[in-house]
Amino acid sequence: MPAARWTTDEQVEWLQERLPQYMTEHQKDKDYSHFWPVLIADWFKQFPEEAATFPSIPADTLSAEQNAAVDEAKTKRKTQLRTWFRWRANASKKNRSLKKETTVFDDALQPRRRAKSEAEIYSDMYYDERIKPLVKAEEEAGNVTSGKRIALGRKFSKELLEDEDEDVKAQIHGLYRQQRKTYEKSAKKNILDDDEEGDCMLDAEGIIRGIDDLPLVCRRFAQLVKKKTGFITSFMFAGPDPRIDWDMTSLS
Repeated sequence: MPAARWTTDEQVEWLQERLPQYMTEHQKDKDYSHFWPVLIADWFKQFPEEAATFPSIPADTLSAEQNAAVDEAKTKRKTQLRTWFRWRANASKKNRSLKKETTVFDDALQPRRRAKSEAEIYSDMYYDERIKPLVKAEEEAGNVTSGKRIALGRKFSKELLEDEDEDVKAQIHGLYRQQRKTYEKSAKKNILDDDEEGDCMLDAEGIIRGIDDLPLVCRRFAQLVKKKTGFITSFMFAGPDPRIDWDMTSLS
């Protein structure tokens, strides 16, 4: 289900009109000290939070408790505004160099690799000489279709290895142990292989890098899903953001 949007069409148009200014005048040196006060003041002038929080009550008749609720809503709205601009700026920057950028998620998204079995090593060494003739004979006899050749080759490889003399078995086993050792030494540990589901410990810089990489990795994943299934994908994220004193923020 698509995430609920906190903006109206009119508000989106208002924000889009100010996005170029955010990116061209402030993105280079990341100095937002003049941008945010003006934008936030203009926003609340155009879209008063009092009307959004208590639409049926005139602003000048709000109680102290209601005004406190409005102040809390304003704080949340400021966070949403900053997040809206940052999310789109990051997405634009990442998309311009989509094929070149790497993200902190790349290692975890790499396909899982495995070491070859002893039967597979045996097949690599002796397929043309010992296995292929058997597979071809079965195919010519009509006992196997072309689509089953690979499975039959694996079956013959395993059976022939079991019947080999001890010297050949020792050679294959030695190669198996060697490639296992090399694989285990060089392979990176994939975070998705962890059985534990506990919270991982990340520093603020790592969290910020992960947040900034979300537009790119989500786009990659959405493109893959659409290519393989035709489905449209939507994302929603929420959590504490180190850049706003660990206050909760949401992205969608």
